[in-house]
Amino acid sequence: MPAVRCIDLDGCPTRRGGGAVQRIAVADRRASLLAAALRVIARDGVARASTRVIAAEAGMPTASFHYVFASHAAMLEELVAGILEAQAAAVAEAVGEAGTLHEFAGGALQGWLDRAAAEPAVEIALQDVVAFSRASPDLHHLAATVYEHYAASVAGFVAAAEERFGVRWTVPSADVARFVLVLTDGVAARWLVDRDEAAARRALALGTRALLALVQEQRP
Repeated sequence: MPAVRCIDLDGCPTRRGGGAVQRIAVADRRASLLAAALRVIARDGVARASTRVIAAEAGMPTASFHYVFASHAAMLEELVAGILEAQAAAVAEAVGEAGTLHEFAGGALQGWLDRAAAEPAVEIALQDVVAFSRASPDLHHLAATVYEHYAASVAGFVAAAEERFGVRWTVPSADVARFVLVLTDGVAARWLVDRDEAAARRALALGTRALLALVQEQRP
């Protein structure tokens, strides 16, 4: 008989009906609950993603949620942090081999869309968390966290372009970074509504051209 995982918080017997019984490690519970939260939020929204619903989605008792996370807000914070980390890694991978500024800029923008298109539920969940947190005094910091992360990531992208390709802009670097942030934010909002990936890619290509038009000079 195959092993049965025990998710009860109380002590689990070592045997049950002749089959081995084992507890699920906290790290595994956390991963399962975060994945379940992502599915529920993308499908039903944050407002309906209660601890009970998330635990049920993960196939666990509600007590398991409270054992792993200090609160519902703490779970959302961890979920958002994981999404942002994965997004940053995807963009970094997309520009890793870029040999020209055009490849670097286009790769960063298209790389972001590649990930969003591959896992739309992630982008849907993140946008819903941001919208929900804006209206919640207890969670308002989450929206700020997301945009602070985006601002820092884009500023890093602009700085990397300057260092890697010897770029000087016709406007302050901070304005370039804000332009990129507004561009991706707008494309994301429209794409989530119409799911027209081809149109989104054309918009990002135009954005890349507009970004390159801000270059005053670059190293040959």
